[in-house]
Amino acid sequence: MPVIHRSLDALLHPAALAVGMFDGVHLGHQAILSSMLEFARAHHYEPWIFSFEGMPEHLSESRKSMTKLYDSALQTYYLSQTNATLIRQPFTQSFANMSAIDFVKRVSNSVIFCGADWRFGKGAAGDVSFLEAHQVETHVVPYVYYKGKRISSTRIREAVAEGKMDEASAMLGRPWTFYGRVTHGRGLAGKTFGIPTLNLPYVGRAGERLSPLARGVYVGRAEMLHSQGKPSVYSALINFGVAPTVKKEAEPLFEVHLLDVTGDFYGKEVKLSIEHPILRPEVKFESLDALCAQLQTDVRQCREMGQ
Repeated sequence: MPVIHRSLDALLHPAALAVGMFDGVHLGHQAILSSMLEFARAHHYEPWIFSFEGMPEHLSESRKSMTKLYDSALQTYYLSQTNATLIRQPFTQSFANMSAIDFVKRVSNSVIFCGADWRFGKGAAGDVSFLEAHQVETHVVPYVYYKGKRISSTRIREAVAEGKMDEASAMLGRPWTFYGRVTHGRGLAGKTFGIPTLNLPYVGRAGERLSPLARGVYVGRAEMLHSQGKPSVYSALINFGVAPTVKKEAEPLFEVHLLDVTGDFYGKEVKLSIEHPILRPEVKFESLDALCAQLQTDVRQCREMGQ
């Protein structure tokens, strides 16, 4: 695991420094990271990554707009796979007030790698031209495209919101992923339908609000994480929503049915991976019998899809 710092004060020179929000660490971000690492190896520079951790409420128009593709822990994990030294700068009020020129002074002896639209400093006053005007060597990495359009975190959030998990996964360069901990539910799925489920609240491990996901049924994989050894991987039928026919939850959550698996998983940490588009949207059925029949169909489809 690489070293993780919380301030630009830790930056050592000379450094090859990739900068950005890196929400999702998608294929566009990966291109920036790869360019930085290649340069660092070729020129014997230390590889570093600068990104933010969190977003204060006062910098957002509304609390509801503060959503992320991944929680901070998962974002840090994917960034750490580069083996570069990480700076995960907390987005505090004092850092938000840092001027563009003060930021440049902190990184002036580094070689910067970023996307063309990267901004920094109070009021987003700094950009690539600002860096170059202050003689900071800057490498602008070309955008990566999917279906003729630039890959961005915004595009991926839109795909997730529409249940297009195949498109989201293609742009991420990996299946869409969520980590959660199994909580106690009402036990209705197992008692009523013979299809026991694991309940996972849809929230980041540090309480982050995550990008809206289309409500409905998905087919995917569930990895049960263990303190030691390899995780156990299961095929899974995954419902995301409020269960309008049965109980009407206050907030949408995951109800995960592991195919051909039983056991007590309460309190266990689970990794969900989804790379297929939504199987069907959430609907309120006229009766429990109708819902039960549909669930049996869902399970058969899950098997047929080879998960």
